[in-house]
Amino acid sequence: MSKNITPNILSLLIILLFISTIFSFFLNTYKLTNQDYTNRMISIYGDCSKEGYGFTEFINSKYKSKFNYIVLNGKPNTFVSMQNLFFNKNKSFSQKFRILINYDDELLKDFKNYKIIENKNNCYFIEIFND
Repeated sequence: MSKNITPNILSLLIILLFISTIFSFFLNTYKLTNQDYTNRMISIYGDCSKEGYGFTEFINSKYKSKFNYIVLNGKPNTFVSMQNLFFNKNKSFSQKFRILINYDDELLKDFKNYKIIENKNNCYFIEIFND
């Protein structure tokens, strides 16, 4: 009876190891234990690319304000906005400031009367002036 159980357990272990390797279980476990939350989020959602998590986090931590910033993505069909990650329902949205992710010079022409406060690659934190 024990001879039949041993091959089954060995087969199960081989299948389990194979599946773990396909889904990068060991690498993902290593990254999960050795990287902090912010670095993991940046590696998944990008710094100033993709959804721009890193730049949005940088702006929100540097400019602690009494309101939420509106986040606009220059490639909305490709990447979603990270605005909801930083949305605080106890704060209102500022109509004066914008965080722009994946914006190039051509897309910046859509805004009139603005001042760039922070710029990193194709990400901008701007202040909009009303006439």
